[in-house]
Amino acid sequence: MMVNVEVLINSLGKSYQEIFDEGLILYKTKPNGFPGDEVI
Repeated sequence: MMVNVEVLINSLGKSYQEIFDEGLILYKTKPNGFPGDEVI
């Protein structure tokens, strides 16, 4: 997986969903889990 770190850093302050919608996070499905889970 390749991530454009500069663009990602410039996106700080945006919500996870905004960053995901812009295609900066390349997951096929959105990760899920509960805080404190050992395995996500």
